[in-house]
Amino acid sequence: MAEQARLFEFRMGERAPERHVVSASNRAAAELLTNWRHWPGGAMALTGPKGSGRTHLAHAWAASAAARLIGAATLDLEISGPAAAAEAFEAAEGRLAIDDADRARDDMALVRILDLARWRGGAVLLVGESDPAHWACATPDLTSRFSALPAARLEEPDEALLELVLRRLCRERFMELSDKAVTYLVTHMERTFAQAHALVAELDRTVVKGARPIATAQARKALQAVSGEGAP
Repeated sequence: MAEQARLFEFRMGERAPERHVVSASNRAAAELLTNWRHWPGGAMALTGPKGSGRTHLAHAWAASAAARLIGAATLDLEISGPAAAAEAFEAAEGRLAIDDADRARDDMALVRILDLARWRGGAVLLVGESDPAHWACATPDLTSRFSALPAARLEEPDEALLELVLRRLCRERFMELSDKAVTYLVTHMERTFAQAHALVAELDRTVVKGARPIATAQARKALQAVSGEGAP
């Protein structure tokens, strides 16, 4: 499964900090990001469930497009109001990625940024969890812009991507899954990023780290613990 996913591995430009693995569950979103020069109205939303890697992919896109990546809090505290938003847009040469755009932010500043992206040509990536049509807004102007915004969604992982996610999360905690253990997990666990994160956290809590990879029996116990029921 991992080999299949590696066939789609790519680097979004030489500035990208690392490779981002593409499988069937996220290929459409990745392709839309690579075509950022042709986004309708100069803006797009990137959405996905918690743990899906949407922020990671936004970082990769920002590095590739030489864009400035900011959070919604920055838009509220440091780039407040249309004038400051216009200055930020110009300073970034029209390329901005705004993470957590579905949270509290300066709505009028964001309206200004989206207008400039449309009028002057730009690339503004808004990152959030749900579809932008459902993002809370304080102004009707922003509500209409969110409703019209094209969106790319990162779906829950297929088996190929789930295997790579589990292996990567384990490496970050200095653990390694055996091939049999990872095959068992992707076959029996929920195919969600949330369970992948919970499972690796449980392994980190219960497994004694050593030179040997985590065996199937240890993986089964961790899955039982996070699923709240007996795993086969």
